[in-house]
Amino acid sequence: MAKQQLTDFTLPTDAYASFDAVSLKALIKERLNDKSFFTDQNFEGSNLSSVIDIVSYSYHVLLFYLNQTASESIFTEAELYENMNRIVKLIDYKPVGAQTSILPITVTGSANLTTNSYTIPRYSFIDVGGTFYSTKQDISFEKTLSTSEEIKSIGTNHMLYEGKYFEYPSLIATGEDSEIFTMLPGDDVIIDHFTIDVYVKDVNTGKWSEWKKTSSLFLEDPTTKAYEVRLNENKRYEIKVGNGLNGAKLNLGDEVAIYYVRSNGVEGEVGVNAADGTSLIKYNAVQFTEIFNEIKDSNINYITDEQITLLTITNSQASSPFTLEENVDKIRENAPNIFTTQYRLVTKQDYESHIKHEFSNILKDVKVINNWDYIDGHFKYLTETLELAAVNKDANTLYNQATFADSCDFNNVYVYSIPVQEKTSSGSLRHNYLTSGQKSSIIDSLRDRKSLTTETVIVDPVYVAVSIGAKKSNEIASTTQKDVSVLRLIRSVDSAASFEGIKNQAYNIIKNHLDSLTLGSTINVTQLTNELLSIGGVTNIKTVRTDADLELDGLQLLAWNPIYPKQDVKIITSNEELPKYKYPYLHDPIGFKDSIEVVSAVSSTGSVIEY
Repeated sequence: MAKQQLTDFTLPTDAYASFDAVSLKALIKERLNDKSFFTDQNFEGSNLSSVIDIVSYSYHVLLFYLNQTASESIFTEAELYENMNRIVKLIDYKPVGAQTSILPITVTGSANLTTNSYTIPRYSFIDVGGTFYSTKQDISFEKTLSTSEEIKSIGTNHMLYEGKYFEYPSLIATGEDSEIFTMLPGDDVIIDHFTIDVYVKDVNTGKWSEWKKTSSLFLEDPTTKAYEVRLNENKRYEIKVGNGLNGAKLNLGDEVAIYYVRSNGVEGEVGVNAADGTSLIKYNAVQFTEIFNEIKDSNINYITDEQITLLTITNSQASSPFTLEENVDKIRENAPNIFTTQYRLVTKQDYESHIKHEFSNILKDVKVINNWDYIDGHFKYLTETLELAAVNKDANTLYNQATFADSCDFNNVYVYSIPVQEKTSSGSLRHNYLTSGQKSSIIDSLRDRKSLTTETVIVDPVYVAVSIGAKKSNEIASTTQKDVSVLRLIRSVDSAASFEGIKNQAYNIIKNHLDSLTLGSTINVTQLTNELLSIGGVTNIKTVRTDADLELDGLQLLAWNPIYPKQDVKIITSNEELPKYKYPYLHDPIGFKDSIEVVSAVSSTGSVIEY
């Protein structure tokens, strides 16, 4: 074992691990006694003995921390969730916990509901065959017709969250600075990360007040009634309040009420039309009724128990998938990006990091561009490539401008997003665009963090369909060419690989490549070609026209805008980098396999065996 001579007393280089407070104190006393310069170390309570105690027990605490984190003290190497959680706490990063399914809805008011302005109280819910979906906040709307009427403002701006709100047992504050309450609901309870609400009953006034959730108490004034939510290293939620300097401080004896959505996980996901015909039910827990009666605005017309049954719920889209809490790799990816934003949205990266962090359960990818990039890119594409007289001649652009944007056409921040795919028994069902409620949620989350002079505009991406395609030298690219083009893989004569196996591998290579792409990705024809040629038994690949004597070496793809198929269609023969507003996808995934054929190379007899 390596040793280093420091004084006349030698220790192994790893000897620190053999000491605790008591043994270190004994060693110090022994060394002092050997020198005979001091004697007070032998008398408990003396000044020197007190100093030795401070040194020994401080060392003990430091050694405990070292033993706990020595193996994973580096952010880039940590693998255990507990250690990673502790590390990112130093930069005030709050890992995202489980996120419940979200259900886009359409609400229709019966003819029996009189014309008036109404407000649905928070935590109201529907029952979908024993699965509950709840409102997150008060929802105001206006019924303008005496007949049955779709309440568009609800479907456009709001969604329902899977699960029902529960009351956590009331807690009594101790009045400490930056007091922390840890929720311990049980190991089998799933709490939705973004639906934790806090109310406080002041011990001095006896009145309840609603406290607001904040990303950081350091951003709050001394009187602001705010709280932080953090998923700790034990995967328990901590509720932290202020100290009177950063956020308001609790009084000794204040009562704290916490409400949260309890999720059923993946079992709570529902399909299309599952909620059709349901009606909202008002949440009526005893304590919450007392709280709500004190905090609600007396000037608002809250809907009655009878009136709320006259609202009918339908859902034309399935719920979003349930999402587990961030794992170590996700924290490693997200923490630095969120830290650099400092809870402010200035750069494009700030916007993208925030949106991905807050809405990972509904988004596959996000790209943000400024006004200049939009004018130079998407705007030109609409007016020049598609030859539209104005950008609002595009239906999606017009809808987003009318619904989510103001009249300002400069200093905008444009957000392109791809929703997650819905998993069904027959495969993935692709949703092209976010729902109106999802778009509104994103805009609301950005409002308090963005620069004052910027406006956020949600823009639907341009989808690019991709299939096999080849054209003659005298032809222009056309979508009809996909119907008469096939990818031909030539198998060596002596290969034992099955034709069907080769065909399946080729299909999966192309499909997986396109599924992995994001906004502004590169369709990598070179990579696809190399992977296809690496299939066992394949010696060559060709793109072939079935309606003409045309065989082209290598892989050729046809890409087009399915909404404007005549204005934007292109044959891709080499790597194609798409702009940030374009997203490629495999056209007709089920039928695409028919565009692949496998043939055998020419045998010694000169014949060709085809499959």
